[in-house]
Amino acid sequence: MLKGNIALLSAPFGKFTIERLTVPEPGKGEILVKQSMCGVCGTDVHMYQGHLPGTKYPIVLGHEAIGTVEKLGEGVEADHSGRPVSEGDLIYVIPGLSCRKCYFCSVLREPTICVNGTGYGFNPFPENPRSFSGGYAEYVYVNHPWSTFVKMNAKPEASVFLEPLTIGIHAVDRARLHVADTVVVQGCGAVGVSTLVAAKEAGALRAIVVGAPESRLKLAKDFGADLTVNIEEIKNPDERVELVRGETLGEYGVDAVFECTGVPAAISEGIKMLRKGGTYVVAGHFTDVGSTSLNPYMDFNNKHITLVGVWGGEVAHFVRGRPLIESGGYPFEKFVSHKLPLERCEDAMKAIMGNYRLDGKEVNKIVIMGSL
Repeated sequence: MLKGNIALLSAPFGKFTIERLTVPEPGKGEILVKQSMCGVCGTDVHMYQGHLPGTKYPIVLGHEAIGTVEKLGEGVEADHSGRPVSEGDLIYVIPGLSCRKCYFCSVLREPTICVNGTGYGFNPFPENPRSFSGGYAEYVYVNHPWSTFVKMNAKPEASVFLEPLTIGIHAVDRARLHVADTVVVQGCGAVGVSTLVAAKEAGALRAIVVGAPESRLKLAKDFGADLTVNIEEIKNPDERVELVRGETLGEYGVDAVFECTGVPAAISEGIKMLRKGGTYVVAGHFTDVGSTSLNPYMDFNNKHITLVGVWGGEVAHFVRGRPLIESGGYPFEKFVSHKLPLERCEDAMKAIMGNYRLDGKEVNKIVIMGSL
């Protein structure tokens, strides 16, 4: 009988316990996936801290899971773009689960804000937390009736970026960029770099990335950043704003700013970088980490800005993002800096909560390996 390990988080700031369970046999329409790697997202860290309302513990985290098909259930012959799939193929488990029937799914066609939504790594079966329902495990059991997946023709180290890339694509869609726009991306983690890629592909002529640490900013250059601003070196927000505005026509400010930090204070700073009539996109706050102070006159009415939020990525974004990874045009695989076993999930959380250093090396992207 096949067995596999899961890393079960007991509670906010709790312990990750390795538990060994019997691996389920996939039924009709289901898939058993042997995890190749699972990206550690800032949202995982916030869930570790208890910042996502409604999360039930214990929980198996991990929503950026890539792996090979261990076994296909009856009737599963292709992914959700029509690509034939066989055992041994590399697939990305799309984490978001939407009902396709509620008002937001069926009328507004906005499945990421489904009122019945859940997801792998977010307790899709909260009554059974000790299961292969998240990416921090040796296997992912794709058995929820709303499940979707896409087959990948790229290395796991590159493919693992597909979910963050969907956030970037969604964010850029919401901004409605124009050819030759100048943009700022706040944050140079996986979502920030993915948004940079999407903005460039959508027509941004010039992209400025604001963030840290230096190793991430250097990688951002490889992904198309024209200018980087290191917040560990330029610590005064007003200086950063002045620097960015100085790079724009008439020093009016940039056309669009994408917040990909998960830090509330970044929003006020980013709006100051924006020109009048520009667009500010909040793409980094998927959990509640607090509030920030804004001035309705100075920040909204007087600047005549468009302020939008982004919640998750839908299947279409995964299918659109896949060729950007498979083309090899961007060095996604270079972003993985740390590969950790299940036993070191807590180390990953603390590194991202702290100074983004782990094992004597700056953190770009940590992935959890089901088995090393």
